[in-house]
Amino acid sequence: MKDTVQGREPVAARSAADAFDADRAVTTLRALCTPDMQGRAPGTAGHELAAEFLVAELTSYGLAPVRERFAIREIMRLAGPPTLRAKGGRLDRELVHRAEFAEHPRSGPMPGPVTGTVSADAGAGEWAALPTVPQGNAFAELADALAARGAVGILTAQNADASGFLTKRVQGPAPVGLPVVAVRPDLLADAVGGVVTAHVPLVRVPATGTNIVATLPGGDPEAKPILLTAHYDGVGSDPERHFPCAGDNASGTAVMCEVARVLTSSEPLPRPVVLALVDAEEIGTLGSGHHARTLREAGVEPDAINLDMAGKFNGKIAIELGPADPAPRHIIAALDSAGRRLGIQLYAGTVSSDNRRYASAGFPAAGIGVGAAHYHSPLDGPERIDPDALGKAGRLVLETIHHLATRN
Repeated sequence: MKDTVQGREPVAARSAADAFDADRAVTTLRALCTPDMQGRAPGTAGHELAAEFLVAELTSYGLAPVRERFAIREIMRLAGPPTLRAKGGRLDRELVHRAEFAEHPRSGPMPGPVTGTVSADAGAGEWAALPTVPQGNAFAELADALAARGAVGILTAQNADASGFLTKRVQGPAPVGLPVVAVRPDLLADAVGGVVTAHVPLVRVPATGTNIVATLPGGDPEAKPILLTAHYDGVGSDPERHFPCAGDNASGTAVMCEVARVLTSSEPLPRPVVLALVDAEEIGTLGSGHHARTLREAGVEPDAINLDMAGKFNGKIAIELGPADPAPRHIIAALDSAGRRLGIQLYAGTVSSDNRRYASAGFPAAGIGVGAAHYHSPLDGPERIDPDALGKAGRLVLETIHHLATRN
Protein backbone atom coordinates (compact mmCIF):
# COMPACT_ATOMS: atom_id res chain seq x y z
CA MET A 1 0.00 0.00 0.00
CA LYS A 2 1.52 3.30 -1.03
CA ASP A 3 0.41 6.91 -1.00
CA THR A 4 -0.14 6.72 -4.73
CA VAL A 5 -3.08 5.81 -6.94
CA GLN A 6 -3.51 2.07 -7.22
CA GLY A 7 -4.00 0.42 -10.57
CA ARG A 8 -7.28 -1.41 -11.18
CA GLU A 9 -7.41 -5.12 -11.74
CA PRO A 10 -9.74 -6.04 -14.62
CA VAL A 11 -11.98 -8.09 -12.32
CA ALA A 12 -15.55 -7.23 -11.35
CA ALA A 13 -16.33 -6.60 -7.68
CA ARG A 14 -17.69 -9.55 -5.73
CA SER A 15 -21.45 -9.89 -5.59
CA ALA A 16 -21.40 -9.48 -1.79
CA ALA A 17 -19.72 -6.10 -2.12
CA ASP A 18 -22.24 -5.13 -4.78
CA ALA A 19 -25.07 -6.01 -2.37
CA PHE A 20 -24.02 -3.33 0.13
CA ASP A 21 -26.90 -0.84 0.38
CA ALA A 22 -25.70 2.61 1.44
CA ASP A 23 -29.28 3.83 1.87
CA ARG A 24 -29.92 1.13 4.48
CA ALA A 25 -26.72 2.16 6.25
CA VAL A 26 -27.91 5.78 6.29
CA THR A 27 -31.21 4.68 7.87
CA THR A 28 -29.32 2.86 10.64
CA LEU A 29 -27.05 5.86 11.15
CA ARG A 30 -29.97 8.26 11.48
CA ALA A 31 -31.57 6.06 14.12
CA LEU A 32 -28.34 6.14 16.16
CA CYS A 33 -28.19 9.94 15.99
CA THR A 34 -31.63 10.89 17.32
CA PRO A 35 -31.75 13.16 20.39
CA ASP A 36 -33.08 10.38 22.61
CA MET A 37 -29.77 8.52 22.09
CA GLN A 38 -28.07 11.39 24.03
CA GLY A 39 -24.87 11.17 22.01
CA ARG A 40 -24.52 7.51 23.07
CA ALA A 41 -22.29 8.29 26.06
CA PRO A 42 -21.71 5.34 28.43
CA GLY A 43 -23.69 5.66 31.63
CA THR A 44 -26.68 7.40 30.00
CA ALA A 45 -30.17 6.16 29.21
CA GLY A 46 -29.53 7.07 25.56
CA HIS A 47 -26.53 4.78 25.45
CA GLU A 48 -28.65 1.87 26.69
CA LEU A 49 -31.26 2.72 24.09
CA ALA A 50 -28.58 2.59 21.39
CA ALA A 51 -27.39 -0.81 22.61
CA GLU A 52 -30.95 -2.15 22.54
CA PHE A 53 -31.43 -0.79 19.02
CA LEU A 54 -28.25 -2.47 17.76
CA VAL A 55 -29.10 -5.80 19.38
CA ALA A 56 -32.52 -5.69 17.69
CA GLU A 57 -30.91 -4.71 14.37
CA LEU A 58 -28.50 -7.65 14.40
CA THR A 59 -31.22 -10.02 15.62
CA SER A 60 -33.37 -9.04 12.64
CA TYR A 61 -30.61 -10.41 10.37
CA GLY A 62 -30.86 -13.82 12.04
CA LEU A 63 -27.87 -13.30 14.34
CA ALA A 64 -27.80 -13.99 18.07
CA PRO A 65 -25.87 -11.03 19.54
CA VAL A 66 -24.66 -11.18 23.11
CA ARG A 67 -23.86 -8.29 25.43
CA GLU A 68 -20.46 -8.33 27.10
CA ARG A 69 -20.59 -6.10 30.17
CA PHE A 70 -17.50 -4.55 31.73
CA ALA A 71 -16.88 -2.03 34.48
CA ILE A 72 -15.82 1.53 33.69
CA ARG A 73 -14.05 3.04 36.66
CA GLU A 74 -14.96 6.61 35.83
CA ILE A 75 -16.75 8.69 33.24
CA MET A 76 -16.95 12.49 33.11
CA ARG A 77 -20.30 14.13 32.53
CA LEU A 78 -21.96 17.47 33.06
CA ALA A 79 -24.56 17.28 35.82
CA GLY A 80 -26.28 20.44 34.56
CA PRO A 81 -25.92 23.38 32.17
CA PRO A 82 -22.57 25.19 32.67
CA THR A 83 -22.57 28.96 33.11
CA LEU A 84 -19.88 31.64 32.93
CA ARG A 85 -20.56 35.35 33.50
CA ALA A 86 -17.88 37.97 32.94
CA LYS A 87 -18.23 41.49 34.35
CA GLY A 88 -15.89 44.42 33.99
CA GLY A 89 -12.64 44.59 32.06
CA ARG A 90 -13.24 44.37 28.32
CA LEU A 91 -15.87 41.64 28.66
CA ASP A 92 -19.27 42.15 30.26
CA ARG A 93 -21.76 39.43 29.39
CA GLU A 94 -22.81 35.80 29.74
CA LEU A 95 -20.65 33.49 27.62
CA VAL A 96 -22.11 30.68 25.53
CA HIS A 97 -21.18 27.17 26.58
CA ARG A 98 -19.36 25.12 23.94
CA ALA A 99 -19.07 28.08 21.57
CA GLU A 100 -17.12 30.36 23.94
CA PHE A 101 -16.22 28.29 27.00
CA ALA A 102 -16.20 24.62 27.93
CA GLU A 103 -15.49 22.18 30.71
CA HIS A 104 -11.86 21.15 31.18
CA PRO A 105 -11.16 17.43 31.73
CA ARG A 106 -8.63 18.15 34.50
CA SER A 107 -10.94 20.35 36.54
CA GLY A 108 -11.32 19.76 40.25
CA PRO A 109 -14.84 19.69 41.74
CA MET A 110 -17.03 22.79 41.34
CA PRO A 111 -20.20 22.07 43.36
CA GLY A 112 -21.33 25.68 43.18
CA PRO A 113 -20.55 28.97 41.42
CA VAL A 114 -17.01 30.31 41.83
CA THR A 115 -16.35 34.06 41.66
CA GLY A 116 -13.07 35.93 41.39
CA THR A 117 -11.14 38.61 39.56
CA VAL A 118 -9.21 37.31 36.54
CA SER A 119 -5.47 37.85 36.75
CA ALA A 120 -2.42 36.76 34.78
CA ASP A 121 -0.62 36.40 38.14
CA ALA A 122 -3.39 35.13 40.37
CA GLY A 123 -3.35 35.50 44.12
CA ALA A 124 -5.95 35.03 46.83
CA GLY A 125 -9.54 35.08 45.57
CA GLU A 126 -8.57 35.31 41.90
CA TRP A 127 -8.89 33.22 38.76
CA ALA A 128 -5.56 32.49 37.06
CA ALA A 129 -5.62 33.24 33.31
CA LEU A 130 -3.41 30.81 31.37
CA PRO A 131 -3.09 31.67 27.66
CA THR A 132 -0.47 28.91 27.42
CA VAL A 133 -1.27 25.66 29.21
CA PRO A 134 1.54 23.48 30.60
CA GLN A 135 1.13 19.75 30.10
CA GLY A 136 1.25 16.68 32.34
CA ASN A 137 2.73 17.03 35.81
CA ALA A 138 3.66 20.66 35.14
CA PHE A 139 -0.01 21.59 35.04
CA ALA A 140 -0.75 19.77 38.30
CA GLU A 141 2.24 21.44 39.99
CA LEU A 142 1.11 24.87 38.81
CA ALA A 143 -2.40 24.22 40.10
CA ASP A 144 -0.98 23.23 43.50
CA ALA A 145 1.10 26.42 43.61
CA LEU A 146 -1.90 28.58 42.70
CA ALA A 147 -4.06 26.85 45.32
CA ALA A 148 -1.38 27.55 47.93
CA ARG A 149 -1.61 31.26 46.99
CA GLY A 150 -5.38 31.19 47.48
CA ALA A 151 -6.45 31.26 43.82
CA VAL A 152 -10.05 30.18 43.27
CA GLY A 153 -9.54 28.48 39.90
CA ILE A 154 -7.87 28.43 36.50
CA LEU A 155 -9.11 29.72 33.15
CA THR A 156 -7.23 28.06 30.27
CA ALA A 157 -7.19 28.92 26.58
CA GLN A 158 -8.86 26.54 24.15
CA ASN A 159 -9.23 27.35 20.46
CA ALA A 160 -12.47 26.63 18.65
CA ASP A 161 -12.21 24.02 15.90
CA ALA A 162 -13.34 24.36 12.29
CA SER A 163 -16.96 23.94 13.41
CA GLY A 164 -16.74 27.06 15.57
CA PHE A 165 -17.11 25.06 18.78
CA LEU A 166 -14.68 24.12 21.53
CA THR A 167 -14.10 20.40 21.06
CA LYS A 168 -15.82 18.20 23.64
CA ARG A 169 -13.18 16.37 25.68
CA VAL A 170 -14.30 13.33 27.67
CA GLN A 171 -11.05 11.93 29.00
CA GLY A 172 -7.77 13.20 30.36
CA PRO A 173 -5.21 12.84 33.15
CA ALA A 174 -6.18 13.04 36.81
CA PRO A 175 -7.99 16.17 37.97
CA VAL A 176 -6.04 18.94 39.69
CA GLY A 177 -6.83 20.64 42.98
CA LEU A 178 -8.64 23.67 41.54
CA PRO A 179 -11.67 24.25 39.29
CA VAL A 180 -10.56 24.65 35.66
CA VAL A 181 -12.60 26.14 32.80
CA ALA A 182 -11.55 26.41 29.14
CA VAL A 183 -12.23 29.75 27.42
CA ARG A 184 -11.73 30.90 23.85
CA PRO A 185 -8.36 32.73 23.77
CA ASP A 186 -9.64 36.13 22.63
CA LEU A 187 -12.31 36.12 25.33
CA LEU A 188 -9.83 34.97 27.96
CA ALA A 189 -7.64 37.98 27.16
CA ASP A 190 -10.65 40.29 27.38
CA ALA A 191 -11.66 38.83 30.76
CA VAL A 192 -8.37 39.77 32.49
CA GLY A 193 -9.02 42.52 35.04
CA GLY A 194 -12.73 41.76 35.25
CA VAL A 195 -14.72 39.45 37.51
CA VAL A 196 -15.81 35.99 36.38
CA THR A 197 -18.45 33.81 38.01
CA ALA A 198 -18.45 30.27 36.67
CA HIS A 199 -20.28 27.08 37.49
CA VAL A 200 -19.29 24.03 35.44
CA PRO A 201 -20.73 20.97 37.26
CA LEU A 202 -18.39 18.32 35.84
CA VAL A 203 -18.75 15.10 37.82
CA ARG A 204 -16.94 11.78 37.69
CA VAL A 205 -18.94 8.60 38.23
CA PRO A 206 -18.53 4.86 37.53
CA ALA A 207 -20.45 3.24 34.71
CA THR A 208 -20.96 -0.06 32.92
CA GLY A 209 -19.83 -0.58 29.33
CA THR A 210 -21.47 -2.95 26.87
CA ASN A 211 -19.88 -4.65 23.88
CA ILE A 212 -22.29 -6.26 21.41
CA VAL A 213 -20.86 -9.38 19.79
CA ALA A 214 -22.38 -11.67 17.14
CA THR A 215 -20.86 -14.56 15.20
CA LEU A 216 -21.54 -15.72 11.65
CA PRO A 217 -20.47 -19.39 11.42
CA GLY A 218 -18.10 -20.32 8.63
CA GLY A 219 -17.86 -23.41 6.49
CA ASP A 220 -14.94 -24.54 8.66
CA PRO A 221 -15.87 -23.87 12.29
CA GLU A 222 -12.26 -24.58 13.33
CA ALA A 223 -10.85 -21.90 11.04
CA LYS A 224 -9.32 -18.73 12.43
CA PRO A 225 -12.12 -16.13 12.69
CA ILE A 226 -12.23 -12.74 11.00
CA LEU A 227 -13.15 -10.02 13.49
CA LEU A 228 -15.00 -6.89 12.33
CA THR A 229 -15.24 -4.04 14.81
CA ALA A 230 -16.54 -0.49 15.15
CA HIS A 231 -17.25 1.56 18.25
CA TYR A 232 -20.83 2.72 18.72
CA ASP A 233 -20.37 5.03 21.71
CA GLY A 234 -20.13 8.79 21.28
CA VAL A 235 -18.92 11.72 23.34
CA GLY A 236 -22.44 12.37 24.65
CA SER A 237 -24.68 15.40 24.42
CA ASP A 238 -24.37 18.54 26.52
CA PRO A 239 -27.26 19.27 28.90
CA GLU A 240 -28.43 22.06 26.59
CA ARG A 241 -27.13 20.88 23.20
CA HIS A 242 -27.43 17.63 21.23
CA PHE A 243 -24.38 15.86 19.82
CA PRO A 244 -25.50 13.37 17.12
CA CYS A 245 -22.01 11.79 16.87
CA ALA A 246 -22.76 10.74 13.29
CA GLY A 247 -19.32 10.58 11.74
CA ASP A 248 -17.71 9.43 14.98
CA ASN A 249 -18.83 6.74 14.95
CA ALA A 250 -22.43 6.04 13.99
CA SER A 251 -21.00 5.91 10.45
CA GLY A 252 -18.67 2.98 11.16
CA THR A 253 -21.34 1.22 13.21
CA ALA A 254 -23.96 1.60 10.48
CA VAL A 255 -21.53 0.26 7.86
CA MET A 256 -20.74 -2.80 9.98
CA CYS A 257 -24.45 -3.46 10.55
CA GLU A 258 -25.07 -3.38 6.80
CA VAL A 259 -22.00 -5.61 6.24
CA ALA A 260 -23.55 -8.07 8.70
CA ARG A 261 -26.85 -7.99 6.81
CA VAL A 262 -25.09 -8.71 3.51
CA LEU A 263 -23.08 -11.56 4.99
CA THR A 264 -26.09 -13.22 6.61
CA SER A 265 -27.93 -13.14 3.29
CA SER A 266 -24.98 -14.60 1.34
CA GLU A 267 -23.43 -18.03 1.15
CA PRO A 268 -21.36 -18.77 4.28
CA LEU A 269 -17.68 -18.00 3.97
CA PRO A 270 -15.06 -20.65 4.76
CA ARG A 271 -14.00 -18.74 7.89
CA PRO A 272 -16.24 -17.59 10.75
CA VAL A 273 -16.87 -13.85 10.97
CA VAL A 274 -17.27 -12.18 14.37
CA LEU A 275 -18.88 -8.75 14.54
CA ALA A 276 -18.07 -6.71 17.65
CA LEU A 277 -19.71 -3.34 18.17
CA VAL A 278 -17.49 -2.11 20.96
CA ASP A 279 -18.09 0.48 23.63
CA ALA A 280 -16.16 3.25 25.41
CA GLU A 281 -13.71 4.01 22.62
CA GLU A 282 -14.03 7.72 23.34
CA ILE A 283 -12.78 7.29 26.91
CA GLY A 284 -9.72 5.18 26.19
CA THR A 285 -10.73 2.26 23.90
CA LEU A 286 -11.94 0.40 26.98
CA GLY A 287 -14.44 -1.86 25.21
CA SER A 288 -11.97 -3.18 22.65
CA GLY A 289 -9.40 -3.61 25.40
CA HIS A 290 -11.86 -5.77 27.34
CA HIS A 291 -12.81 -7.72 24.22
CA ALA A 292 -9.18 -8.32 23.20
CA ARG A 293 -8.39 -9.70 26.66
CA THR A 294 -11.45 -11.94 26.51
CA LEU A 295 -10.35 -13.37 23.16
CA ARG A 296 -6.76 -13.86 24.34
CA GLU A 297 -7.92 -15.68 27.48
CA ALA A 298 -10.11 -17.95 25.33
CA GLY A 299 -7.18 -18.76 23.04
CA VAL A 300 -8.85 -17.09 20.03
CA GLU A 301 -6.55 -15.15 17.68
CA PRO A 302 -8.59 -13.45 14.95
CA ASP A 303 -7.65 -11.25 12.05
CA ALA A 304 -9.13 -7.90 13.11
CA ILE A 305 -10.58 -5.17 10.87
CA ASN A 306 -11.74 -1.98 12.63
CA LEU A 307 -13.68 0.87 11.02
CA ASP A 308 -13.73 4.30 12.66
CA MET A 309 -15.33 7.27 10.90
CA ALA A 310 -16.77 6.53 7.46
CA GLY A 311 -18.76 9.69 6.89
CA LYS A 312 -16.67 11.68 4.45
CA PHE A 313 -14.53 10.45 1.55
CA ASN A 314 -11.54 12.66 0.79
CA GLY A 315 -10.27 10.78 -2.25
CA LYS A 316 -8.40 8.05 -0.40
CA ILE A 317 -8.77 5.86 2.68
CA ALA A 318 -6.29 5.61 5.56
CA ILE A 319 -5.11 2.20 6.71
CA GLU A 320 -3.17 1.58 9.93
CA LEU A 321 -1.67 -1.89 10.34
CA GLY A 322 -0.34 -3.70 13.37
CA PRO A 323 1.51 -5.21 15.02
CA ALA A 324 4.68 -4.01 13.31
CA ASP A 325 6.65 -7.21 13.88
CA PRO A 326 5.72 -9.43 12.21
CA ALA A 327 3.70 -7.28 9.82
CA PRO A 328 0.22 -8.69 8.99
CA ARG A 329 1.11 -9.35 5.35
CA HIS A 330 -2.03 -11.36 4.61
CA ILE A 331 -4.19 -8.41 5.74
CA ILE A 332 -2.05 -6.05 3.65
CA ALA A 333 -2.60 -8.31 0.63
CA ALA A 334 -6.35 -8.52 1.27
CA LEU A 335 -6.78 -4.76 1.60
CA ASP A 336 -4.59 -4.06 -1.41
CA SER A 337 -6.53 -6.54 -3.52
CA ALA A 338 -9.85 -5.07 -2.35
CA GLY A 339 -8.75 -1.52 -3.08
CA ARG A 340 -7.58 -2.44 -6.56
CA ARG A 341 -10.77 -4.32 -7.42
CA LEU A 342 -12.91 -1.42 -6.31
CA GLY A 343 -10.70 1.37 -7.61
CA ILE A 344 -10.37 2.87 -4.12
CA GLN A 345 -7.05 4.49 -3.27
CA LEU A 346 -5.57 3.35 0.04
CA TYR A 347 -2.60 4.75 1.92
CA ALA A 348 -0.70 3.99 5.10
CA GLY A 349 -2.03 6.53 7.60
CA THR A 350 -2.99 7.03 11.23
CA VAL A 351 -6.16 5.41 12.57
CA SER A 352 -5.98 5.96 16.31
CA SER A 353 -8.83 3.74 17.43
CA ASP A 354 -9.79 0.24 18.62
CA ASN A 355 -7.56 -1.47 16.05
CA ARG A 356 -4.60 -0.59 18.29
CA ARG A 357 -6.04 -2.59 21.19
CA TYR A 358 -6.27 -5.72 19.04
CA ALA A 359 -2.80 -5.14 17.59
CA SER A 360 -1.41 -4.71 21.12
CA ALA A 361 -2.94 -8.08 22.01
CA GLY A 362 -0.87 -9.60 19.19
CA PHE A 363 -3.69 -10.03 16.69
CA PRO A 364 -3.09 -9.10 13.05
CA ALA A 365 -5.12 -5.91 12.77
CA ALA A 366 -6.02 -3.11 10.41
CA GLY A 367 -7.72 0.18 11.18
CA ILE A 368 -9.72 1.75 8.35
CA GLY A 369 -10.40 5.50 8.45
CA VAL A 370 -12.46 7.11 5.70
CA GLY A 371 -13.10 10.47 7.35
CA ALA A 372 -15.73 12.63 9.02
CA ALA A 373 -16.60 16.31 9.34
CA HIS A 374 -16.79 18.20 12.65
CA TYR A 375 -16.42 15.19 14.94
CA HIS A 376 -16.72 15.84 18.71
CA SER A 377 -18.88 18.81 17.74
CA PRO A 378 -22.66 19.43 17.71
CA LEU A 379 -22.33 19.76 13.91
CA ASP A 380 -21.43 16.07 13.53
CA GLY A 381 -24.92 15.24 12.27
CA PRO A 382 -26.45 12.88 9.68
CA GLU A 383 -26.84 15.74 7.20
CA ARG A 384 -23.03 15.89 6.91
CA ILE A 385 -22.67 12.19 6.12
CA ASP A 386 -21.83 11.25 2.54
CA PRO A 387 -23.67 8.04 1.56
CA ASP A 388 -20.96 7.37 -1.02
CA ALA A 389 -18.40 7.28 1.79
CA LEU A 390 -20.49 4.68 3.63
CA GLY A 391 -20.73 2.68 0.42
CA LYS A 392 -17.00 2.76 -0.25
CA ALA A 393 -16.24 1.71 3.31
CA GLY A 394 -18.77 -1.14 3.24
CA ARG A 395 -17.63 -2.50 -0.11
CA LEU A 396 -13.98 -2.29 0.95
CA VAL A 397 -14.71 -4.26 4.13
CA LEU A 398 -16.69 -6.90 2.24
CA GLU A 399 -14.02 -7.30 -0.43
CA THR A 400 -11.31 -7.57 2.21
CA ILE A 401 -13.28 -10.23 4.10
CA HIS A 402 -13.79 -12.21 0.90
CA HIS A 403 -10.04 -12.20 0.21
CA LEU A 404 -9.16 -13.19 3.79
CA ALA A 405 -11.80 -15.94 3.93
CA THR A 406 -11.00 -17.54 0.59
CA ARG A 407 -7.22 -17.15 0.32
CA ASN A 408 -6.07 -17.57 3.93
